[in-house]
Amino acid sequence: MSWQFFVTLSVLFFSVNGLLHKLLMREKNSNPYAQTIVFYGIVGFFALIISFLRGGFQYQITTEQLPYFILITIVASLASIFGFKAIQLIEASENSIILSSSRLWVVLGAFIILKEQFSLDALIGTLVIILGISIAQFRQKRFTINQGTIFSLITAFFYAITEITSFFILRDFDAASLTVYTCWLPVIALLIIKPKVYKKFSFYLKRKNAINITLVSLSDVFGTIFLFLAYQAGRNASQIGPIMATQTIIVVLLGIIFLKEKSNMIQKITGGLIAVTGTILLL
Repeated sequence: MSWQFFVTLSVLFFSVNGLLHKLLMREKNSNPYAQTIVFYGIVGFFALIISFLRGGFQYQITTEQLPYFILITIVASLASIFGFKAIQLIEASENSIILSSSRLWVVLGAFIILKEQFSLDALIGTLVIILGISIAQFRQKRFTINQGTIFSLITAFFYAITEITSFFILRDFDAASLTVYTCWLPVIALLIIKPKVYKKFSFYLKRKNAINITLVSLSDVFGTIFLFLAYQAGRNASQIGPIMATQTIIVVLLGIIFLKEKSNMIQKITGGLIAVTGTILLL
């Protein structure tokens, strides 16, 4: 199947994921660290099952691959930690706009690290998508450089490094098996950093929350695997990376429909159309 098919499925699954995360984080007793650990733990479990169904879990990591798995563990964990700190200090809309800058890092990483051929269309398309997200999320507030902004920029950079490193490993690794590692390695690291967070896990055992976290985990595992399959099919991170950013726009539109978030509707729709234009440039 084509990479366009896989990346479309990935965007759709991640968009549902974003909507369900919003519902969970609205709950009073939710905890971002606990949610990340429980969430990635379940995603890794589902990915493990899928890997066995697809022919077996690829547990062998070569000496050459080991440094990249260590790098993923470090940057994915740091991305989560700095991401939580950013959420605490700046508005969600501002954070979303800044995080979209990770797509630009992915494109640059594709050209420099993955040695993909430079494409002006990919660079322009990425900038157009970021512009669309910025318009959709902007809330008539002047951006200021503060600690929260810096944390969000760092998070965007670490997310991009995680994605580029994953694409590099995928050249010689099973997609479902890599999903297990990219989920469980950061979970282990976060449990070491914040061991007492397990006290918050009981929140996710309540029936409603358990159903929601299971659904969001299922959508994420399919979104991640389809993302990895898209890269294996196309070997074009400079196109795939920016297109993945459009999930932000879909989450905004789903928020209008299902969560009744109808403020600034014209602005959100305009931003969505601009992001679609950027996506067309990448196809």
